[in-house]
Amino acid sequence: MFAAIGRFSYKHRRSVLAVWVTAFAIALVASTQLHKELKGGGFADPTSLSQVAATEIQSKLKMGVSNVSIVFTSPTLDARGAEFQALESMALAKMTRADLPDLAAVETAATIGDSSLISRDYHAALAVLVFNVPMAQVQGEMPHIRTLLVPTALTAYFTGEPALYSEMEMLSQHDLRVAEAYTLPIALLVLLLIFGSATAAALPVVTGGMAVTVTLGSLWGLAHAANFSIFVMNTATLLGLAVGIDYALLMVGRFREELAAGEPVARAVETTVARAGRSIFFSGLAVIVGLCGLISYPYMSLRSMGIGGAVVVLFSVTSALTLLPALLGLLGQRVNSLHIFYRPGRQGRFWRRWSDWVMAHPIRVLVGTVAVVLLFAWPVVRMTLEIPSEASMPPGSEARRGYEILRAQFDPAALSPVEVLLTWPGDSSPLAAGTVQRVYDFGQQLKALPGVRDVQSVVTLQGMSSPPAVTRFWTLIDHPRAGAVSPPPAFPFLLLTGAFGEQMRHSVELLRSATTAPGAVMFRVVPASAPTSASAQRLAHAIQLRPAPPGMQLYVGGVSAGLRDYLHGLFSRFPWIIAFVLLVTYIVLMLLLRSVLLPLKAVVVNLLSLLASYGALVWVFQFGHLQWLFHFKSSGSVDADIPILLFCTAFGVSMDYEVFLLSRMREAWLQSGDNQWSVGFGLASTGRIVTSAALIVAVVGASFTLTSVIITKALGVGIAVAVALDATMIRILMVPAAMRLLGRWCWWAPAWLERRLPHIGE
Repeated sequence: MFAAIGRFSYKHRRSVLAVWVTAFAIALVASTQLHKELKGGGFADPTSLSQVAATEIQSKLKMGVSNVSIVFTSPTLDARGAEFQALESMALAKMTRADLPDLAAVETAATIGDSSLISRDYHAALAVLVFNVPMAQVQGEMPHIRTLLVPTALTAYFTGEPALYSEMEMLSQHDLRVAEAYTLPIALLVLLLIFGSATAAALPVVTGGMAVTVTLGSLWGLAHAANFSIFVMNTATLLGLAVGIDYALLMVGRFREELAAGEPVARAVETTVARAGRSIFFSGLAVIVGLCGLISYPYMSLRSMGIGGAVVVLFSVTSALTLLPALLGLLGQRVNSLHIFYRPGRQGRFWRRWSDWVMAHPIRVLVGTVAVVLLFAWPVVRMTLEIPSEASMPPGSEARRGYEILRAQFDPAALSPVEVLLTWPGDSSPLAAGTVQRVYDFGQQLKALPGVRDVQSVVTLQGMSSPPAVTRFWTLIDHPRAGAVSPPPAFPFLLLTGAFGEQMRHSVELLRSATTAPGAVMFRVVPASAPTSASAQRLAHAIQLRPAPPGMQLYVGGVSAGLRDYLHGLFSRFPWIIAFVLLVTYIVLMLLLRSVLLPLKAVVVNLLSLLASYGALVWVFQFGHLQWLFHFKSSGSVDADIPILLFCTAFGVSMDYEVFLLSRMREAWLQSGDNQWSVGFGLASTGRIVTSAALIVAVVGASFTLTSVIITKALGVGIAVAVALDATMIRILMVPAAMRLLGRWCWWAPAWLERRLPHIGE
């Protein structure tokens, strides 16, 4: 099958090249518009309990769908004072429905009387722009919203999800240019050192770059039919450059080896695709299997990165099997032209001596390499996770600076309470005689829960000691003159007159309008800890598990509930994804190697390299080491997406080298039947190519540490560490040592299985 592909690509080499050049030209134009079609967010499952609650709250209470936060600061003015509030009002003067038709409200401490919108040091205030359209739409309007902010003596920072993802979109485009600017020249230099020929070195860069460009153009078309995350550009480029250059490197190396052995060009192309092309096909299949784990998630962010990664691997494999053979057929012996220095197509003596040494000391090599890998992996036992947020942005980011002020100077729990909604059939008020008792009792149950600092609702205000007290309170609010003669002592503020008394009345009326509707009432449960903490998440879950009052329906939303649902959704599915990827990878390798034990060994050593990369992530991004080198500020946690992203990408990418190495060993085994010789020959003949390919992938990964967003940095570090360790400690030491100890059992398969396994291209 693969030999036939090689013959076809050689015979029709000019037509194949013309098709790829045309596709590249079209994709190049389309890829420049891709960023306009990508979306922020994507970290929520629309079917989760918290998202259902958010939809119900918005529907019943007519609350805004998304918010933009603006933090105003002054080093001298008091945020409670008239001058500060006048400047804040001036800055927001153009934030009106005339300029922003989707704007529902502008909330400040002055307009709604909420003291939680004033910072603890009284030098900052928070303004919230409430929109009645989804976050993605507000994100697209952020450049316009910024222009409407009137400059004043106050310093202003836009933050919140729309501002965060708008800024992240701009940074992603910049990061992509930075990564490419470093990756391609360094990769070209490494390839020059490998091949010694500028022509041979240029081929992997050209074909890898074309595969990435065609992928980005294809994603532009797909983004018109489905939502794609802003991270998909960086993920697709990172994976595409990594595997695309790797695959082309393997093909060019094998082609030069065949030419050096005296084969004519047509035969060299055919053999290259039949042997190296077969390995590349199975390698790509292993990578795509891992990425399918991401596609299975209901979260748009992960699903789109999985699709983007799978598409770029598909085009990289297709490029290696069609475009590259066509170019090699056109170049022929000229693939070695433009010599920089002499590099033979065959392997040198170093790798033969290296393989002989490993074969002679298998136990020492195996024990030593396992010890080193476990040393890298130990920090993983202290991993803590957080949801991607403004903390993922660089320290100079406006969204992050606003976020840090909110976290340091405001009360995050009061700003982001657990939102508990009760609904019931009909249009009765929660304060009606037949309803208030049930609502009041439920409010008291919420106040009694461990970890609750406060419950804000129309039935839990200070002095409301019973349902009759609730009724009296709201009667006095609605008819202040009727109760002026003898107000209940439980509500002393109603005796106050003047502006302060009116402000209090205005505040509770705003609370009622914001938290009640016919057939619905909402409780704002303020946790005793930060809304993103584990205890706040447990509180939200405990409320979700509580039975609703008779005849009522309970919904629980807010940051804590959403975070808990997100993390639960991520990691409840993760073990099944791991099992799926390992099982399918095992089957793919069994088809390739026709062995029972070798695929099992491959899966185990791949997991070891992945654990080592997890340990490196914790050491760098959670413990905060090397912040000066990677230019980031540690939040003390690892983004919850990263372990899953890394497993689904790095597992397949690092498996490439296992496939390259074992495929060559199997060729030798079929020829000789001598396991020790086959292992030594395979290591000697692929050592330089595998190590060089890993070096290029490590360079690609390391170049993404120069980007701005921590998620991209972490993914780059994880892949670089996994691949570098994999191709040095594992593939050229641990794997051959283990195979030397296994002996002929490496290639064993029961007779009944051998008869049933299809021969795919062998």
